[in-house]
Amino acid sequence: MADKDKKEKKEDEKPAEGAAESKKAKGSNKIVLIIILLSIVAVQAVLVYFIVPKPVNEEAKAAKLAEDSLRVAQEAATQMGDLTDDMPIEATVNIAGTDGERFIKCAIIFEYDGKNKALGEELRRRAPKYKDMLIDHMSRLTLMEVTEPQARDKIRKDLVRLINNSLPPKMGEIRDVFFKDYIIQ
Repeated sequence: MADKDKKEKKEDEKPAEGAAESKKAKGSNKIVLIIILLSIVAVQAVLVYFIVPKPVNEEAKAAKLAEDSLRVAQEAATQMGDLTDDMPIEATVNIAGTDGERFIKCAIIFEYDGKNKALGEELRRRAPKYKDMLIDHMSRLTLMEVTEPQARDKIRKDLVRLINNSLPPKMGEIRDVFFKDYIIQ
């Protein structure tokens, strides 16, 4: 009888051992399943990060564009272009309202983009026209207009506008006008 009890206990223990093994297998299967799911989620998160477009902050984009434009403008302003200094345009005219007692003598040169060689050639070709424009503009100015503190800057800006308006649209524009001479007598 003792042998029967021992056999029954062993038989009872065998299913218990099998149950423990199946529980271990189920537990390891759950871990593998969780790892697989986490891997899939991680891969999807990485794909979403790289594929889905990020929201664009329009204000930041506009500020960056303005900053870049300002930097380019500053670089252009500090760089010297080519000059027509080999052929200055000179004029001596009576100052308006002085009855021929006072005159102004000036000579100007143009600054233009050095990459635009055709513009330089066109400026030299049109030099007689620009001399006439200079004489016409300067002879209209009064003594007060040519002697005030900001006179040369105002005349320079007027000449830049006049010259650029006289150039063909696709030719380009001059950057600035420089005075080689500016004498009031």
